Amino acid sequence: MRPILLLTALMAPTTAIAADEIVGTLEFTLGFGDAVEVGGEADTQPQYDTDLSPMLAITPGIDKMLGKVVGVGFEYMFLWFGTESEDTKRNPYDERRFAMSPHLRVRMSFPIIDKVTFDGMLAVGPSIWTNAEGVEDDEGGATRFGWSLRFGFGGSYRFNKQVSVFSQLGYFTSTTFGDDRELTVTNVPLSFGLRSSF
Repeated sequence: MRPILLLTALMAPTTAIAADEIVGTLEFTLGFGDAVEVGGEADTQPQYDTDLSPMLAITPGIDKMLGKVVGVGFEYMFLWFGTESEDTKRNPYDERRFAMSPHLRVRMSFPIIDKVTFDGMLAVGPSIWTNAEGVEDDEGGATRFGWSLRFGFGGSYRFNKQVSVFSQLGYFTSTTFGDDRELTVTNVPLSFGLRSSF
């Protein structure tokens, strides 16, 4: 009986998103082309770039639709990143590090055809990097604070009024400060997720 009800819900006629609608999202991200840049005062701190292993992230969010196209909302990004370098003297960030980025965001969805839309998103907010295991505080291992930004473009497929799936490709950067050292992570994230209207 339950499979029949689920199939009926997915096959229900599609309707456009209404103004004032609340949309919840759950997004899973894999970041590619990652790099970490370490910079500081020229006389005291090393400056270098290195490759990162693929970033992993989970991002729940919620949007308030201001119309049929534009929505504003909030998301909380939980991410894990680490480097592929084995030269710990030059680069001690070889263990995955947990970070959090609460963002305010703007999202736009333009209908393309039938149940398919083109999506665009921009989010910005603070960034919090937790302690890095095995890294001294004066090498950037302590909890750090800064800012982050991400944007993406992609598409979504709306099964019915309540449920849709989406995917997008974009750009993410997070910069933190402290101990005369500036740490910046950048990557190109590929995201997949679910949206639900209520």
